[in-house]
Amino acid sequence: MKRTIFLFLLMIGITSFGVTAQNSDNRTWLSLNIGNHQYDGDFGNEMASFDIIKDISAGFGVHQYISRSFNFNYSLNYGLLDTDYGSNRFNKYFLNNNFTTHFNLANGIILNVDASIQPFVGTGASLTYFFGEQESIEDNLSFAIPIVAGFNVPVSEGLSLEFKGTYNRTFNDEIDGVIGVDQQDHDDFFVASVGLKFRLSGAKDSDGDGVKDKVDKCVDTAGSPETNGCPDNDSDGIINSQDLCPDVAGTAANRGCADSDGDSIVDFEDACPNIAGSPEFQGCADSDGDKIPDGEDLCPEVKGTTATDGCPDDDGDGIKNSVDLCPVFAGTAEFGGCPDSDGDGIIDKEDNCPSLEGIKPNNGCPEVTADVKRKLDVIFQNLLFATNSANIDPTSLDDLDELVKIMSDDEDLRLSIEGHTDNRGNNDYNLELSRLRAEAVKQHLVNGGVSASRIKAVGYGETRPLTTNDTANGRLKNRRVELNISYK
Repeated sequence: MKRTIFLFLLMIGITSFGVTAQNSDNRTWLSLNIGNHQYDGDFGNEMASFDIIKDISAGFGVHQYISRSFNFNYSLNYGLLDTDYGSNRFNKYFLNNNFTTHFNLANGIILNVDASIQPFVGTGASLTYFFGEQESIEDNLSFAIPIVAGFNVPVSEGLSLEFKGTYNRTFNDEIDGVIGVDQQDHDDFFVASVGLKFRLSGAKDSDGDGVKDKVDKCVDTAGSPETNGCPDNDSDGIINSQDLCPDVAGTAANRGCADSDGDSIVDFEDACPNIAGSPEFQGCADSDGDKIPDGEDLCPEVKGTTATDGCPDDDGDGIKNSVDLCPVFAGTAEFGGCPDSDGDGIIDKEDNCPSLEGIKPNNGCPEVTADVKRKLDVIFQNLLFATNSANIDPTSLDDLDELVKIMSDDEDLRLSIEGHTDNRGNNDYNLELSRLRAEAVKQHLVNGGVSASRIKAVGYGETRPLTTNDTANGRLKNRRVELNISYK
């Protein structure tokens, strides 16, 4: 049982923190103990005989700090003192009152004051009342001198274990009801005990924060042990007097202030406290790196310009892509961001001649002059071919040379040559004959120095008649090579 109690008390100590001993800050302590007592008297000496269950005792004590070296102690122990020797046994209950002064070896001179084991020795005066149980022995009061030795094991700030042995040298030979049987003329007893000792009073703590005044840096203001007794309202480990933001948890690096977005700019100086940014923009972000903070950037994920509120303007015309009808070609606001290269009021993408100033009826192209149209009519009317052949009639060559001159004088002119036939003969034959006649005219112009890229030649056969093929005059009109000149 004694071992079980010891292990229980030891476990309490292990779960405690902040080990310290009885000292000037912890002056008054109480203790509870259990023990085992042995008798030495006229019936024999049981000092070396332990019967733990039968000779168990219990008690409590009050311990007052005097100095590092001395404590004053009062202890009261209760038990049943008896003997097992011979036939003349005795047993009496006792209340043992001890008043002792202990000399502490852990006084900073012999052992360190914070030693894990703190021995002591002591003596004083004892008054013990023996009563009850064996009526043949009168109740009696006995004075004794106690001799004490033991040690304390501090386990927390206000708790320690006490192991102690007390030999009570009495001046009474009548405790066991027999006188003069032995030669020592007195009956003595010994109590071995283990106890739990705990603090009753501690050092002064004016602000009641659990930090003693002598180590409290803020004696009149409640704080915590972690901050040496000073207040830390936001519990960030930085005391209020050194915290620029005492009511908001922060870090020492930020002088006690919070930096919610972790951009090293404290929240109260950060224009965007919840979004990581840079000092350049007062803590705000510039996600696309265009030097326009996201809060002012209509397109925060894509680089833009100040002129377009942070949105991209690929062609640099000052009109952002999202509203620019021609985002890759620089234009003007007048035309929705589209260019009008020739300045004719028709945007390039709708202008068939974007580099030539033209007119709207011609889709932005210049109008062919009346003189050129007249000459073209003459050439068209005089353009003849050998019967069923793609060979140009020699009488038409001078007119075709005039066409070469017209095309050479104006590099912007384009020519479309279309060959047609009447419906007589095989369809495939007619189609091929019309194509060859158109190609023959094109080849004559190319031979004259006109670029082939400016000439389109196509044959339609009998598929596009101008009039009926039922008459000779109609078929004549349908057999033709049309010349269409334009700016494109």
